Amino acid sequence: FTAIYQMKLITSTLTLSCCLLASLNTNAAEVYGGVGFPGITLGYGQSLTSNVSVRGEYSGGLNLSRNGTREGVAFNGNFKANSIGLLADYYPSDTSGFRGTAGLTFNDIKGTLNSTGNNGTATINNKPVNLNGLFYNVELKFPSVSPYLGVGYQSKRSGAPGWGFLMDAGVMVGKFNTTVTQNVVGAGPGANP
Repeated sequence: FTAIYQMKLITSTLTLSCCLLASLNTNAAEVYGGVGFPGITLGYGQSLTSNVSVRGEYSGGLNLSRNGTREGVAFNGNFKANSIGLLADYYPSDTSGFRGTAGLTFNDIKGTLNSTGNNGTATINNKPVNLNGLFYNVELKFPSVSPYLGVGYQSKRSGAPGWGFLMDAGVMVGKFNTTVTQNVVGAGPGANP
């Protein structure tokens, strides 16, 4: 039995990153790197005008997994996240590092949880149920392309010589697609459980 569900709420993936940046030359270009969600961030920025710049960045490397057995159920869970962003920054003031950011992200963000009954029992509706051979698996997948909106601050504007600091907070807007495969519930009248 396989069912595909879409989460009804729009899920916003919070992106926080703090980075150091350095200008390559006085050609208004910079490279930057840092740590945030979903891991390390490496990017390149180019100033177009005194108020507008564009950036391309990679954020990723997050890869979590957990395996184990609990109350007769063996489980294996994984989550990984990588993203490439094409972003445009708008600085409303020539004298401030505050900016608004918009763009697109190209994502590889997904998680899985697989579980199988392993000679255990559970009590459901006050009745013991044999879990041997029963499984419940879930896969979450974020859209491969999503819009990005954010705000940020940069201590030095693109093209200024030397080191600086930048910080971004924003959201990648999208819905996780959820796929569930299982033989635990809804297997038919009188089925176990």
